[in-house]
Amino acid sequence: MMLIADTRNSVSEPLEGFDDGWNARWYAVQTRQHSEDMAERHLLAQDFRTYLPKRKRTVRHARRITTVCSAYFDGYLFVSLDIQKQRWPAINSTIGVRRLLMSDGAPIPAPTGVVEAFLLSTDKDGILHPERSLQSGQKVRVLHGPFADQLGILDHVDRVGAVRVLLQIMNRSVPVYIDREKLTQSA
Repeated sequence: MMLIADTRNSVSEPLEGFDDGWNARWYAVQTRQHSEDMAERHLLAQDFRTYLPKRKRTVRHARRITTVCSAYFDGYLFVSLDIQKQRWPAINSTIGVRRLLMSDGAPIPAPTGVVEAFLLSTDKDGILHPERSLQSGQKVRVLHGPFADQLGILDHVDRVGAVRVLLQIMNRSVPVYIDREKLTQSA
């Protein structure tokens, strides 16, 4: 199954039965500051498949409160590539792009399943809802912070962005509040 970008809402949709023999993987692209949408438009114009997860956030300015849609990962978007068949070096010279994340002269693929899980948690408007993929009672791993690489049980998911995880510390379950962006599902 191949993933194709939908230019209306920046979300890649699967095309059933579409297999052209490509071995496409998702790669992270670093964009210029506040240029995620522009970079995505120019990558789509070059026929690259993209995924730009978005979020709604509240902004206060001059006594006005508004809700805006912005990139979920500030300064980053994802592009699907088969580096053996596509001319990926063109990405680095695309308007709005700072660079394709690379190591030893080759792009670094995102871990298998991560971007795909984001796609499954994205609505038709391109808004990423990670709470859809996190369920109470599920095993999770802490990615960042003082509890990095700790395994725990997801106890409660908060609508604001924090979750309560039960970690085994000193032979007992201790509840710890962590941002959901710092967690991943564990096997």
